[in-house]
Amino acid sequence: MVIGNNIKQLRVNKGITQEQLAEYLHISGQAVSKWENQTALPDISCLPLLADYFGVTIDELMGYKLNALTNKERFVRFMIGNGILEQKDCTLKSGLSASYFINSEKFVTNAQIAKVGEYFADCIRENNLEFDVIMGMAYHGIAFSVAAAYALFQKYGVTVHYCHDRKVKDSRGRSLCGYTLKDRDRVILVDDVMSSGETISKRMEEIMKIARIEVAAIIVIVDRMVEGTVTGKTGSKLLEEKYHTKVYSVITEEDIQRYLK
Repeated sequence: MVIGNNIKQLRVNKGITQEQLAEYLHISGQAVSKWENQTALPDISCLPLLADYFGVTIDELMGYKLNALTNKERFVRFMIGNGILEQKDCTLKSGLSASYFINSEKFVTNAQIAKVGEYFADCIRENNLEFDVIMGMAYHGIAFSVAAAYALFQKYGVTVHYCHDRKVKDSRGRSLCGYTLKDRDRVILVDDVMSSGETISKRMEEIMKIARIEVAAIIVIVDRMVEGTVTGKTGSKLLEEKYHTKVYSVITEEDIQRYLK
């Protein structure tokens, strides 16, 4: 009974108890326990509720892997279902207020990282990006660069170099881990959230001292589309102009707000 194991894993990832899940479904905690212990199966009427609650499809809930590409709405559901996108008022680094918070610390399982890596890989293939290296921006981008490189090979048979920046140099003065960048390498940068673009810009200034690379693209999970008070341009627009590249995102501020409404 694969579905019982999947429900347990999704519940643990979300950080809720059997009783809390049962309360949401208006059933007994004993029923959820039986599912997870594989002594009973959920009623068919519970499947859509379970899938929606955890941000997955019914097929994935039952252990089937879909080959079709996922859409933006489904990705937002995945983020919410795994507690990565939290609906609460918060203040961004830019000082602006927001109605949701992206908590990248909640990427804690191989299944979550694998799914994000596949989204990055799909974005690269969909846009026919030509590049030599995938580089993750420390710290969250480290896992994303590995996951994206792995997904490219597993799903599309593409072999590429990958590396990530350290922020703090090691004892031998190295700022990168993995592949050593060379002049004219075409690099795709991956990271979690794009706001003002200042963080990526500062790190790029240091990386450009290592090698005169070409920024083939910048891919983030979420583009908050924050406009600077002075320039009136979003962080993604500023980076596109500064590095003569294009910024892609799995989802944007507009996608999230549209889904939440």
